[in-house]
Amino acid sequence: MKGLLDRVAAEQSSADETTNGPALPQQIKVLKSAAAGQLSADIPADFLALSNGTDFNGLVLYGADQSTDAPGAGGFWQGLVNANLVWREDGQHSEYIILGETGMDLLTVDLNGENATSRDRISGDEVERFPLVRALIEHYLATHLVA
Repeated sequence: MKGLLDRVAAEQSSADETTNGPALPQQIKVLKSAAAGQLSADIPADFLALSNGTDFNGLVLYGADQSTDAPGAGGFWQGLVNANLVWREDGQHSEYIILGETGMDLLTVDLNGENATSRDRISGDEVERFPLVRALIEHYLATHLVA
């Protein structure tokens, strides 16, 4: 995954776009605690140790602690807990955690942090299941990179 994120960072840099560095261990710890308390979920946060949020070519991977009230670098506001709370406002999407999104899909895991799945952004119906969260994220990073 690091190689793909390095390629994303290189493309963003060449376009004068801001990239987020890795989340600090303390940020990940706070995120996991907030997710347990506010979302009743166990977050698989390993990917955040490589990038504390990504917004690239229509793919958004949520970060550890950003919000509309406290955005990160370049105005990045899509923090995982805050984004999931927004997704849940209409009473939907509470059976899983959304790790990120595209214009068409939601990248999700079950509340226990397992069963990496892409879902239809509107209906929430399962589109594709992946063996690991890493495989889900790598698939979406690779498909959003310019050849």
